[in-house]
Amino acid sequence: MIAARGIVVRRGGRCLVDRVDLNAQPGHVTVIVGPNGAGKSTLLRVLSGDIAADAGEVTMFDRPLGHWRRAEIARRRAVLPQVCALNFNFRVKDVVRLGRLPFPPSAADRDLAVQALDQVGLSGFAERLYPDLSGGEQRRVQFARVLAQAVDAAAAGSGVLLLDEPTASLDPAHGLSVLRRARMLADAGLTVLAVVHDVNLATPFADDFVGMRDGRVVFSGTPEDCLTPENMRAVYGLSASVIRHPDLGCPLVAFATDDM
Repeated sequence: MIAARGIVVRRGGRCLVDRVDLNAQPGHVTVIVGPNGAGKSTLLRVLSGDIAADAGEVTMFDRPLGHWRRAEIARRRAVLPQVCALNFNFRVKDVVRLGRLPFPPSAADRDLAVQALDQVGLSGFAERLYPDLSGGEQRRVQFARVLAQAVDAAAAGSGVLLLDEPTASLDPAHGLSVLRRARMLADAGLTVLAVVHDVNLATPFADDFVGMRDGRVVFSGTPEDCLTPENMRAVYGLSASVIRHPDLGCPLVAFATDDM
């Protein structure tokens, strides 16, 4: 599991994250939603150890994040950041194999990279140059890198997966595929925490929602408890109707501006 207590992040005189508590459980997909500038990505960067909080503490498996060695935490926790800047002419398979760097070299690494590419629908892309791919294809390659890193944790049934906008630049089919794979890793025992902008895309796969606005948590709980017209207005400032999916049974949100 991964937990945050009293997290505060200040930058340039602004409070980007304001006294946030969060608890993500093993076997759960926890989805963080909210408008642009709500503090979602900043919070995820604190949880990953990418940046330090000005106050509060993050623990992973009941150990403070600062007590983990970098190589040790990389074997237990995989991260997909919001932006993955890479302009070198790396082949796709080499980008995916970056996910295996925390582990001792193995003859299986090549096969794991091929399997990860197949899981994101990019079989046959291994020899292509990463900069030549479309934005959506690059995003899927980066997710394959995360999958290659998470293989050992999934096999052990214990690990953490942090995803910042994993469906960005993806069409609905590939976005659903990514979230379905995240759901499978949670079912294998991983703790999955994802920042997602499309509430409805994430709902069929989510166990818990966390809604943020202005750096604060506005709501948290199950999709049924959280996805209400009142909560959607509190977070997004929009009117919303909530219906139930006729096949999946999960709630769906239809947004509307007040002047429509």
